[in-house]
This record gives sequence, C-alpha cells and structure tokens, in this order.
Amino acid sequence: MTRIQFVNSGSEATESAIKLAHQFHIENGNPTKNLVISRWQGYHGMTVAALSASGYTSRRAKFGTLLFSWPKIDPPLCYRCPYELSYPKCNVICAKALDRLINQLGPQYVSAFIAEPIGGAGSGAMVPVPEYYPMIREICDKHGVLFIDDEVICGFGRTGKWFGIDHWGVQPDIMTTAKGMSGAYTPIAAILVSDKVAKTFEKTSGRFINAFTTAGNPVSCAAALAVVDIIETEGLVERSVKMGEYMHKQARQRLMPHPTVGDIRGKGLIMGVELVRNKATKEPFAPSVMAAARVNRLAMERGCMVFPTTGTVEGAAGDVIIMAPPYIITESHIDDGLDMVDAALTDFEKEFLK
Repeated sequence: MTRIQFVNSGSEATESAIKLAHQFHIENGNPTKNLVISRWQGYHGMTVAALSASGYTSRRAKFGTLLFSWPKIDPPLCYRCPYELSYPKCNVICAKALDRLINQLGPQYVSAFIAEPIGGAGSGAMVPVPEYYPMIREICDKHGVLFIDDEVICGFGRTGKWFGIDHWGVQPDIMTTAKGMSGAYTPIAAILVSDKVAKTFEKTSGRFINAFTTAGNPVSCAAALAVVDIIETEGLVERSVKMGEYMHKQARQRLMPHPTVGDIRGKGLIMGVELVRNKATKEPFAPSVMAAARVNRLAMERGCMVFPTTGTVEGAAGDVIIMAPPYIITESHIDDGLDMVDAALTDFEKEFLK
C-alpha cells in the first residue's frame, strides 16, 4: 500500500474507498463500473453508501428506501452455512458465489467487492476458511473488480496480525482502517491505496476528489503515531497472539459446556460466542428474548462488559456476545472475565431454558 488519505471515521473511510474505486474505473475509461458488492451480515458504517454496502439488517431497517440497492453474497460463516454444506466438501462455494454474481450482473457494471477480513458485529467474529480470500482475490482480478478490505475492527493488531487480511497473505487494492489507529482517543481513520490504483491516477488526472474539513488534523495524527509507537515497542501485536490463544482456549473449556453456547470463533483478541436455544439443532433464541443483551447485562452486574449483537441467522435472529479486550490484558483478567460470563450464562439459562 503506497498511498494514504486520512479521514475522521470508519464510515468516512468506507465512503472514500467506494468513491475512490468508482473514480479509478472512470480514469481507466470504464464509467459504468459503479456497483459495489458486499456480504450479508457485513458492516461498514452508518453513512448512506457505507450502510448500503452493509448487510447488517437491523441497522438498515429504518433507512431501506434511502439506501442503494447494491447486491450482496452470503457470508462465509461455516457454523450457519447458507448452503447447508460442510467444509471442505463444500469447495468454498461461498467464495465462488462472488464469481457467479459478477457474471450475472455483468463485470462491466461492478466496481468493487468490500469485506471485513474477520467478521465484526454482524457475524460475531466470523473467520473464513483458508482458501476463501485467495479465491476472492482471484475472482476480483478476473473481472477487473477492486477488493476493498475493511480493517476498521481488525486493523492495528486486534487479530494477532497488523491487519486481519495478513492471515491469508492476500493483497487488497484498497484498505480502510479506523478505531485502533488512535486507541479511540481521538477521531481518525484512513484509506490505504495499492500501487496499482495509485499509478492509474498518476497517469491520468492525478487527483482523487475527496476532502473533509478536519481530516488529517495534527492532534489525531499525533495520537495515531503514539499508538503505533506503543504497539511496536511493547510488542502488542505479538501479545495479541499470546493472550488470544489463552482466551480462546479457556473460553472453550469454560463456556462450551453450556447448553446455550453453540459456537466459539474468532482470532487473536476478538472472540464471538454464539448463543442458541438448542445446541443440537442450532435453533436460535427468539429475537424477543434479546439473549445477547440479557447475558451482557448479567455479566455487567458482575463486572464484565461484552458486546451483544444479533442477526447471524439471515439478519433476523441469532445472538452473539463478542469479547474484544485491550491488548494489555493479563491471563488472570481473562480468567476473571470468563468466570463472570460463565456465571451470567448460568443465570440466563435458569430463566430461559425451563
């Protein structure tokens, strides 16, 4: 990634990336390439284009008529495979779906594919299989479609790599990042651009039409530089690997025995625990139960805050609690937190598994 433009938030970064991809195709003489493909249960922000690219049903609900009708493919969530297949016999059909959709739409109309490398709120820390992103990269190249990698959640060490996509060894065309850049102390985000995209602009207009009043302000940039220095000097990416392995191992031992815990997934220091009413059938709780929110409240009463989210079952049901602790967390803190979540699940089950 050889160019960068600073903005103020993850939503702005998504908007900017979508605009950049569209202008890239205009500069290359392909102005009809303007559709953005994304995934259901993906989340990319709350501004109009960012929400249009998001497949997070509950956050789209009030704005349906305002949003662009951009096409989406199903998420690579093996626990709830939309094709009712099992890996590896599935031949990663969830990635091949992108190729089919581009062919059906017409490659001449498709600008970009945007995805979170590891799922966030909409899919509860979903981790695609090893072949997924190499296949996505090949499909995008085949059709002249740009791959936008949304690192707002995963970037800056959260998953045990500097960026989530590094787990697959795949090079995106455009990368968005925010949140972890400044430790959330000051607003800052960015789009990073590959040499391939940058050189197109150098050969043509040389200018990307995009500007925000406080983008790149020195206070936020100073905070981001300080964060990067701390991550590097204190080895926090490596710590994310170590503490993440401990957290996932302990969570499987302590939480998986619960009758309401159907799946535990994630990488590094992001972990999703999917809650189910029936472990054998994967039946979710009714949305009216608000299972994730209730477990979060019960955990908070004991001193541990998790992130409750819903929508893993076709956007309408399915509860997950996400754990994403700070990189400086210790093993004893993880133990304490899991004890609190363990107790919260027990209390929840007493009330709702009668």
